Amino acid sequence: MKTFTTFFFALFITTISAQDAAFKKFYNVNKDKSTFSINLSASLAGSFLDEDTDDDLLNVIRKSSDFKLMIFNNDDNVVSKDFRKFSRKNNLKTLVRIKEDNSNAELFFIEKGNYIREIIIRANGDSDKLVLFGVKTKITQDELAAMLSSSNLKVASN
Repeated sequence: MKTFTTFFFALFITTISAQDAAFKKFYNVNKDKSTFSINLSASLAGSFLDEDTDDDLLNVIRKSSDFKLMIFNNDDNVVSKDFRKFSRKNNLKTLVRIKEDNSNAELFFIEKGNYIREIIIRANGDSDKLVLFGVKTKITQDELAAMLSSSNLKVASN
């Protein structure tokens, strides 16, 4: 029984460590181009929200385990091209794409089973910087839709 318990625990630890977030893998490959990177736990990220924060957003934060903000030098769009390849290889699904003048923003997600496991926001503007924000989470599409529909953001097309 002791051997079985030890084996099971070792398998569990291996499984947890193998579940590295996709956006962290992208960062590890491109960290030489990074100018800034910070990790936040969900509890620390939640402490930045005020009392008037929407309940749906709080629900997403409660079900999230890791936040990572990364800023890259994007000279000649090298990192953007790498991210496009990365998004295709990892089957990132595009939820929202916004373009205005020379600024772009996209919201991607990775779905496994009935859950959204990661949300990645990519943004860049006129400068040579690319910003990626990744959230490792376990929410349903309905929970994400509720959060987006209750948002104060208004999206209009021209």
